[in-house]
Amino acid sequence: MGTGASTPTDSALLRLSVLHGPSLPPMSVTRAGAVLGRGSGCDIRLADPTISRRHASISREGEEWLLTDLGGANGTWLNDVRLDAQITTPLKEGDRIRLGPWLLSVGAWATTTMAVATADDPLGQQRIKAVTSSSERMAMHRLRLLVDCAGRINRAADDAALAEALAQAAVEGTGYARAAVLRPGMEGLDVELLGWHGPEDTGAGAQFSRSLVTAAAEGQMVCMEGDAAPDYGQSIADLAIHSALCCPIEVDDIVAACLYLDARGAEASVAQDANSFCEALSRVAGLALANLRRREMQQRQERMAEDLGAAREAQQYMIPEGVQQTGCLEHAVIFEPGRSASGDLFDVIQVDDTRTALFLGDVSGKGVGAAILMAAAQAYLRGAITRHDTLQDAVEDLNRYVVDRTPTNRFLTLWVGIFHTDGRVEYVDAGHGYWAHVQADDVVVDEEAECPPVGFDALIDYPAETVRLAAGDRIVLMTDGVPEQADAAGEQFGTEGIAAVLHASSGVDDDVKGVLAAVRAHAGGVPPGDDTTIASVSLKV
Repeated sequence: MGTGASTPTDSALLRLSVLHGPSLPPMSVTRAGAVLGRGSGCDIRLADPTISRRHASISREGEEWLLTDLGGANGTWLNDVRLDAQITTPLKEGDRIRLGPWLLSVGAWATTTMAVATADDPLGQQRIKAVTSSSERMAMHRLRLLVDCAGRINRAADDAALAEALAQAAVEGTGYARAAVLRPGMEGLDVELLGWHGPEDTGAGAQFSRSLVTAAAEGQMVCMEGDAAPDYGQSIADLAIHSALCCPIEVDDIVAACLYLDARGAEASVAQDANSFCEALSRVAGLALANLRRREMQQRQERMAEDLGAAREAQQYMIPEGVQQTGCLEHAVIFEPGRSASGDLFDVIQVDDTRTALFLGDVSGKGVGAAILMAAAQAYLRGAITRHDTLQDAVEDLNRYVVDRTPTNRFLTLWVGIFHTDGRVEYVDAGHGYWAHVQADDVVVDEEAECPPVGFDALIDYPAETVRLAAGDRIVLMTDGVPEQADAAGEQFGTEGIAAVLHASSGVDDDVKGVLAAVRAHAGGVPPGDDTTIASVSLKV
């Protein structure tokens, strides 16, 4: 188990719990995300030959958790639907992830999910037998009822409505007095009640035979037939159940839920063809559930694509590409979106005849929220630079603005400089790093920022540093998507790769195009994990 397998209580963390498969303690995923796989470098190690070295990843963007299959041969399933490789899909509490032999439940550490206990029935094992289907013997009136029930099930808009329709149909068509749709938990010890129909108002206090549920979870349709009830103590027999049935509901050959029915005491006996009816009903429910799963997955991905498109449109509007001249600067910038849009910001402002400002930054988080903060911060900083006499005052003004108007988990890294015609550059590196001073005989890549990011604390000071540019020198800035781009083996491009490209480059246009081409070549077809913005600037001759 890797570093993700701790047991914290922070409700902001994601919890993965084993429902089926080899036993593992609950696993935690922090905001930094986690890679799941059998490789030694994975955050959560799953030691099984069916698990790829880097099998899947979980990341957090803003307030949303995301799951990505990393392209392994055996695939990753979310809610019984196999994910396409390298396609990111949002996660929700209660989702189920299947990797190799494991079925994992997704939840927060401060979970609100309520389980219903199953009852131990040690002697019930002797009364349980597998059911052999005989669908062809179903009476015609039952077939008509099945068709009607199938229509109701397929019209269900979500899991809860489907489960309620299924439970009602099962009672109507079998003679059993009550029906429940259950999602089996770990080793049958508890179940999640999805739907209920019976003489009681709800199934909240119901008990269910652990033996039946366990067998159905393994794919068997089983029943319990009553005989003279022995002393079962506090077992399921105390409820005077004379007949019970449990039928698996499968989605793509995986048991996603089960249909559980029972009759008690003086309640009417069940129909002779109840087993066949329930088997047919469960097959219809499995198909309907599969359609719901795929439709929900498609809707999640469509919503994510809409957010991504809106954010990218905003970024491309704010980051014009190509070689341009502003004030005393010649500059080039290039922008390439990652799998999820973030909030990269860039701008150049002529302050007066001898000073030109340039800045590049990256807002934390992804999607529309990050794009909105990016646009607001860019507009505010542009005004602050022209309003204030010093660069320090301008950045501290922006910092107070961001702190006052954003959640605590939103901040931005920023490099901003004032370029003077005499070669002086006053700059503030607020949590950004990753910039290079390209000189005639050397390239110095700076990874360490002098100041914290903008947005953490309104009282932080942002003193300016100074560097001097000689004729032909350039400043090259980039977001962390450049050095942190990984190849298929997980190796990052790094600052050495940046320096090697810039040593061989001859100007601002060559800088940005060369670095981007080298990053793409290093990735070897792996999609960029983050937005990539590269800017190069020099004093006009």
